[in-house]
Amino acid sequence: MSIATRQDGNKGAPSRDRRATHDSCVGPAGADPGAEYARLTHELRISEERLEFALESTGEGVWDWNIAADTVFYSARFRAILGLPDDARDDTGYWWSRIHPGDVADPAKFAHYLLGLERRLFVCEHRLRHADGHWVWVETRGNIVARDADGKPQRMVGTITDITATRLLREELETSHQLLAKLTSQVPGALFEFVMQPDGQLVCTYISAMSEEMFEHTPKEIEDDINCLNSRIYQPDRARLRQSLRLAADSMQAWQIDYRVMLPRKGLCWRELCARPTRNGDGAITWHGFTTDISDRKRNEHTIRQFNEKLERRAHYDALTGLPNRVLFRDRLEQEMKHAQGAAHAMALLFIDLDRFKEVNDLLGHDAGDQLLTGAARRIERCLRPGDTVARLAGDEFTVILADMAETSHIEQTAQAILDVLRQPFQLGIEQAYVSASIGVAVYPGDGSEPEELMRHADHAMYRSKGRGRNQLTFFEAGMQEAAMRRLTLSSELRRAQEAKQLELHFQPIVDGASGAVCKAEALLRWRRPNGTLALPADFVWIAEETGLIHEIGNWVFREAARWSQRWSGMLGKPFQVSINKSPVQFQPHARSMNWISYLDQCDMPHNSIAVEITEGVLLNLTDDVHERLDELQRAGMEVSIDDFGTGYSSMNYLKRLDIDYLKIDRSFVSEMLHDHTSRTITETIIVMAHKLGLKVIAEGVESAEQRDWLAAQHCDYLQGFLFGPAVPPEDFEQLLAGKPLLDAPPHRLQSPS
Repeated sequence: MSIATRQDGNKGAPSRDRRATHDSCVGPAGADPGAEYARLTHELRISEERLEFALESTGEGVWDWNIAADTVFYSARFRAILGLPDDARDDTGYWWSRIHPGDVADPAKFAHYLLGLERRLFVCEHRLRHADGHWVWVETRGNIVARDADGKPQRMVGTITDITATRLLREELETSHQLLAKLTSQVPGALFEFVMQPDGQLVCTYISAMSEEMFEHTPKEIEDDINCLNSRIYQPDRARLRQSLRLAADSMQAWQIDYRVMLPRKGLCWRELCARPTRNGDGAITWHGFTTDISDRKRNEHTIRQFNEKLERRAHYDALTGLPNRVLFRDRLEQEMKHAQGAAHAMALLFIDLDRFKEVNDLLGHDAGDQLLTGAARRIERCLRPGDTVARLAGDEFTVILADMAETSHIEQTAQAILDVLRQPFQLGIEQAYVSASIGVAVYPGDGSEPEELMRHADHAMYRSKGRGRNQLTFFEAGMQEAAMRRLTLSSELRRAQEAKQLELHFQPIVDGASGAVCKAEALLRWRRPNGTLALPADFVWIAEETGLIHEIGNWVFREAARWSQRWSGMLGKPFQVSINKSPVQFQPHARSMNWISYLDQCDMPHNSIAVEITEGVLLNLTDDVHERLDELQRAGMEVSIDDFGTGYSSMNYLKRLDIDYLKIDRSFVSEMLHDHTSRTITETIIVMAHKLGLKVIAEGVESAEQRDWLAAQHCDYLQGFLFGPAVPPEDFEQLLAGKPLLDAPPHRLQSPS
């Protein structure tokens, strides 16, 4: 039953009937009773008229219920509210029958409800049927004004008020509230209304139930004290949030801001606030808006940003060294060239290529090579100023952009610093590796006005450094373009040389130091160019190593040396040993090298028919893999010698690791030993040391009888040089073997072979 009630504080107190009767009226002494009664009746009627008028003027209808007689008096306004006729029945049944069934199912229960509670005043809302059939919402008020001796109600007086319009408005408002609550529950955030008072104080007049999800505070807690939100806002964001609010209030512009909250249960979360201000007449500002949870969006943005940064880094930075790659380098080069052009100053471009890096990479493995490249990158960076750029183009190629160059001396100083740091040994795990660098320099604008041109010229200068012996700096010169073209031509011609049978193998005799008899030979490669000139190894082996042709050429050299060794062994009736040089590149783990031992077995040749000469490049980066390869050759009976011994500072360290058979004293010591005390001492020391280690010695570059005699007196085992003959074609060398010893022959002063 839709009935709302309330009661006053005089519950259960009996009340006297407010209507006076003539039995209870006592007039002044000596007064005429009849006249007095008439006067009082008149006053009572006036009072009742005034009361009824007062009540009618309020729009309320009056009813007077005589409980004992079960009759009801209805005022005119009462009848008007329900559209009742003037002669409406005065019994209660007429009233009860008009009560809505939904408010009371049984009129007796309604009467019991009115009378059963111990109270004087009651208020209830219910519906009554209008005379035309529609329902009227009324508010009924009543008061018990008379009780009998036992306290039972005898009379009630009250009013009804038509509240249909109010009730409908209230229902519409309730429906609106329900709809608002439903809508706000669908909004992924908290709707709010904030009011900023003229004094700057902020109060919350409304916030939806999502506030508990957003801030872990109920709407009531926030509406009672908006400051509870401040404790939830992440400390670093509070000042920014307040400043943003003030600026939005000053400009009366819509306000949107991201901020963070620290919640007891969820931890740090992101929120977004959107609000629009309205200025009130009293100077206050009302903010209507909403705040939403954007934590997922922020996390996604962070993930996307990280992904984009990774893509950006992959696109513009080298994954191994972290340096700018070719793409970013090219962009920076263009920018620096534009800047240099506008500022009217020079800039320099350095091309850096690591010498012997391929040997390290192939001998020690790719992991060691990667460590070396990373270490080289860090060393180069330390040589530069903050505004300079170092990039890795590919492999072991680095570039440096030196900006704002006032004079070339700084270029030279920087390049020399790079050369110095790269010469220092690199610790790669348990191994040490030695490399150097060849640097080429092109200066803008003199050496090129376009990026491609400047890069090409710096590259040419770098190759000039390599051609001059490496580990040095070369500035670009106009003639380098032609040299680069010659280098390209040389590479192309060398690729065709083997097919065209332009490669030749010449042999230089090695004689016994005691008897002077030819007992060995060194096979030396020659290239007979299409124009008829004979090129020495120093002119083309380096390009063969760079292009990888050295593997095919090396295999051809071995087969040719084995063929002539077999022929001469048969001619002499005893094994004749031929030495061949093996490039460090040929020791690479994946080198396309044939199995020499198997080849000798197929030819039915002794394994010591071929001796292998290795260079310092192999010793500088001696890995277990290279050591195993050399050891495999030696176990099979093939002898190994170290060429140019004494010129490398690290060679002595590896004698104990390798089972070497021969040491070849470098020609530089032999040529100086008769008139230079140091060279003579070094030569003598090498011979003594080798003999004490059980090794034999071969002296290279012997060109005079005095040198021969001194070396023989020092018990040098073998001699080699122009005194005994130059490197000649195999047919000519065969004639030497067939004749008498060459010890008495005059020296041939030809160009020294490489």
